[in-house]
Amino acid sequence: MKVAIETERQDLFDISIVIAMRIHISGRVSETAIEKAFETAVASHEILNTRVVLEDDGRAFYYKEDGKISESKNEITFEYNDWMDILHREEKIRMRLEDGQFMKAFVYEMDDSGCGILFLMHHLGGDGKSMVYFIETFMRCLDGETVEPVEMRTIPAGDMSDEALKDKVGPLMLLPKLYNKRWRADEKHKIFNFNDLDDAFECYWEDKSSEIDEYVITPKMVSKIMDRCHRWGIGFTAYISTSFLRFMGRRLEIGYAVDAREDGNRCMGNQATGISLKYAYNYDKSFEWNAKKVQKLMDKKLEDEEARNFVLYFMSIFDPSLEDAINLEHAKSFTSKTSKKISGILGYGKKCNDLSITNLTKLDIPDTYGDLKVDYFSFIPPVISYGRNIIGLSTLGDCTIMTIHRINAAS
Repeated sequence: MKVAIETERQDLFDISIVIAMRIHISGRVSETAIEKAFETAVASHEILNTRVVLEDDGRAFYYKEDGKISESKNEITFEYNDWMDILHREEKIRMRLEDGQFMKAFVYEMDDSGCGILFLMHHLGGDGKSMVYFIETFMRCLDGETVEPVEMRTIPAGDMSDEALKDKVGPLMLLPKLYNKRWRADEKHKIFNFNDLDDAFECYWEDKSSEIDEYVITPKMVSKIMDRCHRWGIGFTAYISTSFLRFMGRRLEIGYAVDAREDGNRCMGNQATGISLKYAYNYDKSFEWNAKKVQKLMDKKLEDEEARNFVLYFMSIFDPSLEDAINLEHAKSFTSKTSKKISGILGYGKKCNDLSITNLTKLDIPDTYGDLKVDYFSFIPPVISYGRNIIGLSTLGDCTIMTIHRINAAS
């Protein structure tokens, strides 16, 4: 099996692209049961049993030799330590995608009443919803259920002819084509490999670490916010966005991750797209007035299929090695005239999104599995190279958590 990595290709050389989720399970569990459940869940998801291969021309693929069962590099470790310390250590260690490592998990606390687990997954293993569905599979296995194999699902680029791209991207298709031409003529043009990615990790993380804040939004507060949202005709994401706009007091560029599962599948794989908007809070108007304006801007993008999927196809036009060079520019482990210019244009430098928000909403998985219950669920999106403050929102049962994730220089 060989599946091209196309619309998600820019994630391959991103040095901060690991999704984190941490859960607490109430109920008696054993190390043996957890380990077996994790192994069974990994085996059931096709994408976690592939590896990434890089071709000589820079193209990348998910690959699995037909009929061959290889030892999984996705592992769960029992390390009774502070989960933040584990994350700070692991964010500096790249996933060995070429060996088939997309996920790591750490049991960081355990007693007779339950356990806490931190899951880390490279974005090429899937998007936020993919990880939610993996955790559901894991919990089902932990409860002793038999699970069926789940195929991988990604979003292929499809027809990349000029005529097709005009419909998908419009005149902006000319920008990546122009820079592809410049890149191929650049004296520093090269095809990168995983050794270059190792160098980028070492360079970038030498003086940096994550800062993560978690906020529990009580059921009472959620109810109050949702009542306002219903009365005003807006969504929870628009409400939260407006809160940040009011607090930060300046015009912001906000990016939003958007689920692209048109058929509602529950497969693992990167099936997300994104939109963005720019807005400055109007202090002469009410919060409600501003929130409705934000919702209107969001709806305009979400209801326009071309705008909603623009970023997927636009980035697919770039030469794969130029996408790598852009990420390495951000890591400051490589520079060229071409990659420096286009990385600035695309927001991989100082002019990145002020906020990026991923709202997984009310998770469409149960919180109870037999005698076990997931009574805490926190979603921490990655600080992508073109983002600054990354907001994660999720609700499971009556547990609603908001996280803010950013990268700071180490003190």
